[in-house]
Amino acid sequence: MNRQLNGFTATQTQEGFHVISHDKTKEFEITVNDFNEFANKYAQDTLEGKDPELSEKEEIIFSIWEMVLIPDSTKH
Repeated sequence: MNRQLNGFTATQTQEGFHVISHDKTKEFEITVNDFNEFANKYAQDTLEGKDPELSEKEEIIFSIWEMVLIPDSTKH
């Protein structure tokens, strides 16, 4: 499954996602462990009332996480 988001294409792998920027300057892997670490950090910041500051990789993780968890039919 390929997903294009925010200037990146994420391709699902057995370990997570392979991400390539559209301008081909960045390429990296996002693992299931990365998702778990992000979810824990995001939850902790939210519980503490903090507005989480996300790195570029965390923004991509968040975008993928939203696509996986929030159905297309959801209205915001």
